[in-house]
This record gives sequence, C-alpha cells and structure tokens, in this order.
Amino acid sequence: MASQKKAIYKAGHERFGQWLRSIRESKKLPLRAVAAAAEMDQAHLSKAELGQRSLTADQASAIAKFYDIDPNDVEARRIVERFRTEHAENPAAAQAIIMLHEDPVIYGRKNEQQL
Repeated sequence: MASQKKAIYKAGHERFGQWLRSIRESKKLPLRAVAAAAEMDQAHLSKAELGQRSLTADQASAIAKFYDIDPNDVEARRIVERFRTEHAENPAAAQAIIMLHEDPVIYGRKNEQQL
C-alpha cells in the first residue's frame, strides 16, 4: 500500500509564506536548496516566504514533493493566500466564502455539461 503524505497543520493563523518558512526552518534547510528543488529563483522564494510574491501551482507542487507533504494541503493554502491577497478588501469576499461552503457542488466544481 502506498504511503500517504502528511498534511502539516499548525495552530494559529500563519500566512502561506510564514508557513512555508517555518517548515523550511524546522528542517534546517537553506533557502537555496528549496528554491533549487522547485526550479525557481532563490529571491522569488524568499519574497514568497515574506508574503511579497505568489508561487505558481507548479512551484507549490514541487515544494510539497521536496518536503514530502500533501500537495493538496500546499495548494489549498496557496489558493487561500491568493484569495486573501486579491479579495481581502472586497466586502463581498466573506459572502463568496459562505456560498462556497454552503454549496460546493455548484460553486466549487465545474459543471460537467460545461466541459
């Protein structure tokens, strides 16, 4: 049976970049090693950890693979951060989250007829 990768959850309200940095620091890894594994520039990863830049889905996936953690957890956190960054000031954002939570079939997945 294949082993499942662990989702890493921490108490508190860490932002995505802070969470990534805490994982890297807990593993005592230099920024350059993680950046190289994700095939990205070290400066870009540093800015992502500081909350100044976003990662692409591919970069987040590569980091998840490197850390051997659940890629869905990393991607979900990346999406939350992007949503927060893009919509934090929008008064409709809270309502949008409620709509997603209440009816994920309608709002969370593409309608098969539209494909």
